[in-house]
Amino acid sequence: MAKIFETSSLTVRPWGEFAEWGRFSIPDAQFRERSETNLGYYSGNYALIVGAVLLLTLFTNYNLLLAVLVLAGIGYYVFVVQPKTHVVGGFRVELLHQVAIFAIVSIIVVYKSSGLTLFYTTLFSLLVVLAHSLARKRNTNAKINNVVNKAKDFANIF
Repeated sequence: MAKIFETSSLTVRPWGEFAEWGRFSIPDAQFRERSETNLGYYSGNYALIVGAVLLLTLFTNYNLLLAVLVLAGIGYYVFVVQPKTHVVGGFRVELLHQVAIFAIVSIIVVYKSSGLTLFYTTLFSLLVVLAHSLARKRNTNAKINNVVNKAKDFANIF
């Protein structure tokens, strides 16, 4: 998992290039290559779009904002202030178990506080990213970047 973050680079490309209207078309047979190239080349732009939509959702839904702040405070206290193994009912609760319990509780609390709003906004932002990656024609820089990334991946195998 750490290797993914080491090899990936989220570079934000110029927004004028990202949204250039003349560069969009319906993909024919090369939709896979087009999508793969654009997802790699515009990954920073896509991450900013998804992040902006999620932040808008967070700041327009006060219940969700309060839930996230409370969960962040609890997480900070449990994992930073007192990061230790606890004994509950004779069972040792290791850090991994604490993380799993916290994740499950967080998912339930976030779902209950936001309903399906968070799901729909996440789905919307991912569909926007997918539509852009499929409809945006690849430029020369994106193609070169894709070839270089494939060569790096191939070199990492050996």
